[in-house]
Amino acid sequence: MKIKYWLFCLRLNLSILCFYLLSCSSTINNDIVSFNVPKEGDSGFQLSNLSKSIEYIALETNEDSFLKLIQDLKFYKDKVFVLDFTSKILVFDRSGKFLYRLGNSGDGPGEFSSVSSFVIDEQTETVHIASLNRLISYSLENEYLVEKKVPFFIDYIDVINKKISLIAGNDGIKYNDKYVNQRSLFFMDKDLKISDSIPLLYIELDKETAASYPYKNYISKVNNENFIYTPVLVNESIIRDTLFNLVEKTLIPYLKLNFAPPLMNNKGNKLVVVKNVILSENYLLCEYIRNGRNMSFIGNRNNEFSINLTDGFLIDDEEVIQLRPFDLSKDQFYFIKTYNFSNISNEELNPLIGIVSLQ
Repeated sequence: MKIKYWLFCLRLNLSILCFYLLSCSSTINNDIVSFNVPKEGDSGFQLSNLSKSIEYIALETNEDSFLKLIQDLKFYKDKVFVLDFTSKILVFDRSGKFLYRLGNSGDGPGEFSSVSSFVIDEQTETVHIASLNRLISYSLENEYLVEKKVPFFIDYIDVINKKISLIAGNDGIKYNDKYVNQRSLFFMDKDLKISDSIPLLYIELDKETAASYPYKNYISKVNNENFIYTPVLVNESIIRDTLFNLVEKTLIPYLKLNFAPPLMNNKGNKLVVVKNVILSENYLLCEYIRNGRNMSFIGNRNNEFSINLTDGFLIDDEEVIQLRPFDLSKDQFYFIKTYNFSNISNEELNPLIGIVSLQ
């Protein structure tokens, strides 16, 4: 396995030369779609100014269903699968009633105490959970099915062209006098064995450095197309500003974000750190950090509308939220709205899930 792994790294080094050029600021062909992102941001922009409708789901709060902070959620067959920051997955019905907890916490077969990502394979009606270097599978009825191990950390899991696919790699690989962080897109067969891969990132660093953002939206599915953005949160000499279209086994530059200068400080550290780029039928969303401030950019793909927001969208004149993918082919997103503390109880209620359809 070690020999195969380093052969893979060699292949990655060769492939990355071309891909690196496509990923950098100022090297993208001007024919692709681009959005200009201003330096300054606006505040107080109401989500209602862009929405056609908003539906709320109040998640039941009890001893077994209490959530600290929602990291991700999936909807399937009138069920809501919620990943909490405590790495537990709770299942509710569409009305918000708590049904059950998926799996158990621990290190034994089928157990997990860390979750980076999960996906529901609608073909097999199976929930696949990424836990460090393990892929753990459950039925929708909460039956443990199988567990597979891979020789790298799984960042993200999804279904692409009816295949379970992983964005995965390792950080801090010692290579000569450098430390290498690398990521690839891996495709798995029906037995959950790796059948093919595409290199995504190869970064050589002077120090062993890694960073991760828990809200991961690496793949945007719009109708029958797949778009990929793989963030790099550590410091480097480029700004990764390009969204790629996955066509068969090839990544094609599709959209570029033109961030207003300056992009680097006088020490060569990047001032813009992109966390997510999400594409829907009619919109582009980018969640990023500029000079230590959380920012959100949204632009319409069919007209001149765009706005750069400090923090995010405002709802009910009281809370700032971020949009996460729900059904991108229909311009639908979800967001998390926290309840205020009750006047008659010291208990905090589970949050509201908002599902918004954009105009």
